[in-house]
Amino acid sequence: MAFAATTVTIIAERFLQDGILKLLEEAGTSGYTLTEGSGKGRHLTRTHERPSLVRDFDIVRIEFIMLDGEKARAIAQRITSEYFAEHSGIVSITPTEVLRPERF
Repeated sequence: MAFAATTVTIIAERFLQDGILKLLEEAGTSGYTLTEGSGKGRHLTRTHERPSLVRDFDIVRIEFIMLDGEKARAIAQRITSEYFAEHSGIVSITPTEVLRPERF
């Protein structure tokens, strides 16, 4: 049986990663997935296939899933307010379904 949940995806520059992960842990998420990223946006193209002079400006993708959708949205809003008022980044919220709800 599948259970309703919420996925929050954060795309951020690597130098923001530690603060965002600390916030997630303090907010009570059960875990997260962290992936090195590359892509193209309005301002530039980033690729992890070439050496970067300053790795802090590479991008990462951080995702977490929560059964409590309101709490997931509140965490997403806090990340947006605290980290992306002055830095570029993306936060998306997606309804999802999970098996093994005890993991979330």
